[in-house]
Amino acid sequence: MNWSARPFLRIFIFLIPGILVAYWVPFVGELRLNLLLISLAVLLLTGYIIYKLSFSWSRRWMPGIILGFSIFITGMLLVILKQANPPEIRVANFETYISRVIEEPVETDVTVRTVVDINQVVSSDTVHIAPGRTMAFFRKDSLSVHLEYGDIIVFKGKLTTPEGPKNPGEFNYAEFLALNNVHYIVFISSDNWSLVGTTSNTLISLAIKARKYLLNVINNNGIEGDDYAVAAAILLGYDQLLEPELEQNFVTAGAMHILCVSGLHVGIIYLVLNFLLGFLSRNKFQKIVKVVLLLTMIWFYALLTGFSPSVQRASLMITLFIVATLSSKQKDVYNTLAASAVILIFIDPFIIFNVGFQLSYTAVLGILMFYKPIAGLFYIKNPVARKVWEIVAVSIAAQLGTFPLAAHYFHFFPSYFWLTNIFIFPLSFAIVGTGMLLMALSWVPVVSGWVGMLLSGFVFVLNLIVESVSFLPHHGIHDLYFPRFKVLLVYLLILMLIPLVFNKQIKLLFPALLVLLFVLLFQTEHSYRILNQERVAVYSVNQHSAIDFIRQNKHVLLVDSALLEEDHKLEYHLSNCRINWGLAKNSESIEDRYEKTDLNLFYDGQFGAFGDLTFMRINDKIPYGNKQALAVDFVIISGKRRIDIEALAEAVTFEYLVIDSSVPYWKQKKVKEQAAEMRFKCFNVSEQGAFILEN
Repeated sequence: MNWSARPFLRIFIFLIPGILVAYWVPFVGELRLNLLLISLAVLLLTGYIIYKLSFSWSRRWMPGIILGFSIFITGMLLVILKQANPPEIRVANFETYISRVIEEPVETDVTVRTVVDINQVVSSDTVHIAPGRTMAFFRKDSLSVHLEYGDIIVFKGKLTTPEGPKNPGEFNYAEFLALNNVHYIVFISSDNWSLVGTTSNTLISLAIKARKYLLNVINNNGIEGDDYAVAAAILLGYDQLLEPELEQNFVTAGAMHILCVSGLHVGIIYLVLNFLLGFLSRNKFQKIVKVVLLLTMIWFYALLTGFSPSVQRASLMITLFIVATLSSKQKDVYNTLAASAVILIFIDPFIIFNVGFQLSYTAVLGILMFYKPIAGLFYIKNPVARKVWEIVAVSIAAQLGTFPLAAHYFHFFPSYFWLTNIFIFPLSFAIVGTGMLLMALSWVPVVSGWVGMLLSGFVFVLNLIVESVSFLPHHGIHDLYFPRFKVLLVYLLILMLIPLVFNKQIKLLFPALLVLLFVLLFQTEHSYRILNQERVAVYSVNQHSAIDFIRQNKHVLLVDSALLEEDHKLEYHLSNCRINWGLAKNSESIEDRYEKTDLNLFYDGQFGAFGDLTFMRINDKIPYGNKQALAVDFVIISGKRRIDIEALAEAVTFEYLVIDSSVPYWKQKKVKEQAAEMRFKCFNVSEQGAFILEN
């Protein structure tokens, strides 16, 4: 590898560890900014002195190492600057706040969600300056649905800090918000807010208005339902209209990338525009004009899509590649790719934790590294067949780049990605091209209608193909277990196998086999843990009961009837721990009698036994009377009705008292107080997270 031609790649390699150390190692984030700045200055000065006074070819690595450590510290500095203590706003008090809407509001079934920037807190006739980004949920009504970016509002509410995950492996929503500099959440009722004005960033406001106009253009030209939702997502990055079932179809087909305006879409626009402006290549001046026009049109498209993060990434990446064409020197695509990443990281160091950022760059990197070796496997004379094979080769290369990460985040591998992409790539060109034509001709009534019909046809065919994949046998591999360490091992294995297979670099055979052995040992250890596990878990799912009985790779999850109908909520809270524990989906009603011999589980709706453990679930009243005290290992308190713990203690002897998350706050408080007075071990899953008892 020619490192001298790739300075930004070297910067990237040292910058990332500095960010990760500062973010993951607690005491590093507490270091004083001045100390790090002094350390950085000393390192740079030392490197300069060594380079000037004692430079020799044999010691050329010394300034490089010092410069590397300087970049490492720079990464730490970026995190510390970004992680400045969040503004202190008195939470849990019902206060009056003056704020500005800083994100385009999104409608849900019962709320309007947006991010507001709190500028002032009004309390006891005193105005406090207290800036803070807050996730706000307005009750959906005729006023809140008309909220717009830039609106100034006054509201009364109780700010709360986001809670971390309550179940093993659950998505950390609090961390996600913090990475986006959002530190509070507030729910605002209809009569507790009012609009007092508007002010906004002119460019962003123009972008949002342009996107709304173009969404109306699409909708008013005969495109409706799922076709409209998909067209809006592909052309303008507006994915709020997509139903979960529709999104799942694209995931199953391995085509989810087409719904996110990203490098594919920006790349298509670049190819089309580059072709149309191909006549501007005769001299240096024309090339400069061509570059200016290309950049203007690409960033105008980014404006139309509302400057979504994925479009900004793709536009910046394409911009650097276009600017690089002005240079007469040989270009290095890896250095250009690293340069775009470094720029984005300096703007926001936490972008490296963004899933879209990771998948975008690994997909491009996969194509750059693996496309040529894969495409070169076969020489096909027929031009049509050759194009089909090239599309398949690009799909495989991108999949090699993204597969380990995608398996880590989504636990799924689409078996027919190579087949669907044969149709999706040309359809992408057709949809983006027709969509741009529709927007350009939106003012011509009859012609725009014809173009709209054509666009609707292309989107209909796309939806039909994507939906059909789910009917194919073995359309995907579900519940893949890919923790971070396994992701690193698999990436390392891929990087060794490609040159080993395609370039016959036999020296990589032993290291590749060694890495493969580590992967197998890792998987074996996971399987061993599964075959030796036996536990009961009372999960924390807001306002619901969920109890899991697990033995080896078998289990039954008992949930209340309402939660049984909300599969998406179960998946959100419990899918990661289920996959980690090697379990399939298996949910039953907690209100019914249940007996399963292979689990050694008996449950009659109130009393139960699981192996050597015995338990009782009390939902409305204390069962069995108090003639003879029953002995169980733990009691689960559920539901809204009042329970007298003293009466319970007379009827039942137990070791643990578990309050599940279906219990309202007032009852939790009462039960905890009584349990404390009687010196019982009490576990509240709503506050402490899932109760897990190993058998």
